[in-house]
Amino acid sequence: MKKVASIARDRWKLFPVHRIIESRLPYLVAFIAIIIAIFSSISPYFAVPSNFLYMFKYAGILGLLGFAETFVILAGGGGIDLSVGSMLSLAGVLLYFMSTKMNVWLASALTLPIGMTLGAVNGLLCAVAGIPPFIGTLATMFAYAGISLGITKGVALSGFPKEFAILGEGLLGNIPIQFLFLIAVFIPLGFMLRQTAFGRHIIAVGDNEQAAQLLGISPKRIRFSLYVLSGALAALGAILMDSWLLTARPDAGAGYELKAIAVAVLGGTDISGGSGTLSGTLLATIIVVMLQMGLQQLNINPVWQLGIIGVLLVGVALLNQIIMVRRTRQISKGG
Repeated sequence: MKKVASIARDRWKLFPVHRIIESRLPYLVAFIAIIIAIFSSISPYFAVPSNFLYMFKYAGILGLLGFAETFVILAGGGGIDLSVGSMLSLAGVLLYFMSTKMNVWLASALTLPIGMTLGAVNGLLCAVAGIPPFIGTLATMFAYAGISLGITKGVALSGFPKEFAILGEGLLGNIPIQFLFLIAVFIPLGFMLRQTAFGRHIIAVGDNEQAAQLLGISPKRIRFSLYVLSGALAALGAILMDSWLLTARPDAGAGYELKAIAVAVLGGTDISGGSGTLSGTLLATIIVVMLQMGLQQLNINPVWQLGIIGVLLVGVALLNQIIMVRRTRQISKGG
């Protein structure tokens, strides 16, 4: 038992070294450069500043949900959150109803604990009760979406005050405030993941749950906390979405859960947990947004746009498999 614990500690200490070697960040940066070069040569409107500003605005909400998926997946145990889009929709609708009774900024502040509560339900089902995350969050996805549609009768709700649009439509200099929100969230969460004990616990649980338990780490507590964080990020996305549209749509988050999972995996998050970075997710978000914007300017059918992103994910899955095989061979040789 002591030998196993010692091995676990050694793996934990050595974690940053082999993860940095396998980093996908340089490839993501190169891919962004290639996308810009290709679409700029095809469309003269792609590389204009106004187009980039619009892309950064769209990246805000998707990036927040991508961060949510990254954390949940990182902790392993089959972790995934299929309900992030529905949480965004429901939180946005509840924000609207609260704004009719109180100041919109106070309502926005109260939306965050509402999102955390929705995430806590996922945590209780998946991390505490042990329901497989795919099933548990699929159930809450339908439940939250159903509640959102039920209390609105399927009708979009408008009437937010015009000053509320500053979050979704405002600029600071030439930079969309939506994107600044994303960066403001990225910095502390990235620091937490890289530099704090809690961040190391997340990676340890995802990398080897049994070894983490021998070190005194509670996988249930870690995973529950990350589902709560996922709910908070979805609620923040709801605030930005309502501000952007000045309307609360009961289906505002529909489809975002799949895109969020896509940017997390594309950014290098291992679907089995234990490996990934928020930097990768941020760059992958920019890649997906750029691809969609470029394809839209070329009048490519949205169905084909999804197909192209799907092909990209297949390529990423193959890359992950190659890395995993190489890692297994290196461990075998070392043993």
